[in-house]
Amino acid sequence: MSKTKLTSSYFHHASSFQLTYQTLSQSFDEMARKYADHECFIFKGEQKRYTYKTFKAEVDNIAVALLELGYEKHDRFAVWLPNTSENVTISYAASKLGLIKVNINPAYLERELEYCINKVGCKGILLSPLVKSIDSLSIFRRLVPELGQQLSGLNELSAKAVPTLKHVILTGEQTTSVPGTYSYVDLLKLGAQLSHDKLRERQASVDPDSAIAIFYTSGTTGRPKAATLTNFGVLNLVRAQWDLLSPYYQRVCVPIPMFHIFAEISGVLNVAVGKCQVIFPAVLPDTVATMRAIHEEKCTALIGAPIIFRDILMHPDRQKYDLSSLAYGGTGATTLEFDFLRQIEREFPITRMVQGYGLTENASLLTSGMWAGDDDPQRRLGSLGRCMQGMEIKIVDRQGQIVPIGQQGEVWARGYSIMRGYYGDSEKTAETLTPSGWLRTGDVANMDEDGYLYFIGRQKEIIIRGGVNIYPVEIENTIIEHPSVMQAQVFSIPDRRYGEEVCAWIILKTNVLQCRAEDIQDFLKNKLAFFKIPKHIRIVDRFITTPTGKVQKFKMSEIMTNELKQTTSKL
Repeated sequence: MSKTKLTSSYFHHASSFQLTYQTLSQSFDEMARKYADHECFIFKGEQKRYTYKTFKAEVDNIAVALLELGYEKHDRFAVWLPNTSENVTISYAASKLGLIKVNINPAYLERELEYCINKVGCKGILLSPLVKSIDSLSIFRRLVPELGQQLSGLNELSAKAVPTLKHVILTGEQTTSVPGTYSYVDLLKLGAQLSHDKLRERQASVDPDSAIAIFYTSGTTGRPKAATLTNFGVLNLVRAQWDLLSPYYQRVCVPIPMFHIFAEISGVLNVAVGKCQVIFPAVLPDTVATMRAIHEEKCTALIGAPIIFRDILMHPDRQKYDLSSLAYGGTGATTLEFDFLRQIEREFPITRMVQGYGLTENASLLTSGMWAGDDDPQRRLGSLGRCMQGMEIKIVDRQGQIVPIGQQGEVWARGYSIMRGYYGDSEKTAETLTPSGWLRTGDVANMDEDGYLYFIGRQKEIIIRGGVNIYPVEIENTIIEHPSVMQAQVFSIPDRRYGEEVCAWIILKTNVLQCRAEDIQDFLKNKLAFFKIPKHIRIVDRFITTPTGKVQKFKMSEIMTNELKQTTSKL
């Protein structure tokens, strides 16, 4: 803890942590030499286990095969897969070759897939013919009816809908019979037979400042943007995370979808910086599989969106699994209440829960509550924490001026982990990154005198009722003080008189038999100003979220608005 107290809302996390000028793959190769026979990846859903040595061999073999197919530095390579070993392998192979891995949600359909491929001009794509009940190959065929037709003389695809796409690679054993595609398994065999000299030359030529990955923003509003991250930024953020959390990251359970940056930084890439095991419980999200993985592998850390912890906490079979090996639980995506985090610690049990904060645009981990340590649970659980080592963070007003301590404003961040920009979108990049390198997050918070952040709300979610600014988080935190309430989400709906009106969706605790909207409103009368009390309240079982657990308030607002219109029309 810094002895010097801040008077203005700017904090630079100076520390002994040193940045390294390497690529991700160079760092991983060092770990593979050092810990060759140590198990690093466990894929429970596929029944696969890798040591550093066997994983490096697969990475090198697929990289050599892609080199043989003609992949050049900076080519974009799409991965449209759930949590499989091949998905992880490409993260490392991309760094070796200087490619940019483009992460695509496996639940996407033709239109979304077409957008993601064309937005950045992908040259190749890796997919599974079947993902549980999703027939991915059929979806892809509808987008690319040319698949299976005669390839060009260069053995490349030519497709009208996705003109840059040249190679389609399928995972699984039974894929050689699909015309117009390559088999991942066959490419591994090819890579094992070829010389690796060209791979070593290519790897040595890759610039640490070059792009390594594109993650699409979650699209809570509008179309996803292609946030582009660099080798240098990603590697050093993972190193900073390891520097902070390595005592707890010996066996990390990662149930988060890999197309989300949180899974990449806090899960997939750990083996590039230290000796650890990363466990993926299942190919697709599965609460029982997650509990079983923790139980069987004695996981020391669990990372995930709040919904993962909530689903385990509420699961009727939780007591069948021993979760007591968990020393650390890390969550993000949305803020959680102090009492709920304490409940998780007590009932899982988990020794310590921590909230983090970040965006895809800064590679997910900007702040961590773990800086408060075990001696300060109020800050560890109640704040978003302090920024990672070497990073800068400030709170600014609408003119971009730093505000005094305790005053709310927009969070801006600067440092090595910030994205290069949105691929192919200079206008959006200029709106988000200042000329001096500050990332405008769009989130409203305040900072205390020791540099800890406290979330207020998102600028786009601020409710303006009759000209008065209302922050949903304040109302949400007050609603959950009601003994019957588990969670609350507050948002606006259009109103003729006030412009916007306050609305709330509420999830009740499981043992509550009855609680009405009127009960909640009565409870709030002595706690909030009248204009902050939700006029419309709906009791629900679940909130509408993105696949990564981010609540989509705009969709809830649309549903509520339409319901109220229908109700009014019937009167």
